[in-house]
Amino acid sequence: MKEDWVKVFESTEIFKTKLVEDALKQEGIESHILQRPDSAIPSLGSATLYTPREKAEKAMAVIKEIDFSAAS
Repeated sequence: MKEDWVKVFESTEIFKTKLVEDALKQEGIESHILQRPDSAIPSLGSATLYTPREKAEKAMAVIKEIDFSAAS
């Protein structure tokens, strides 16, 4: 991971992480997804979203406003 980036979101549902990434992009916040496949079943695992440390507070505010129930 890039230096001075922090984790702002993690999910085992990769589509949710992509949804958050898109919301951050719309707000002009750079982000990066790091996917970690499960060792037994590679299609499973987790996806973690990182942003630059200086944008993490704004990113967290954006994430807090996302209605995940509409995406399910």
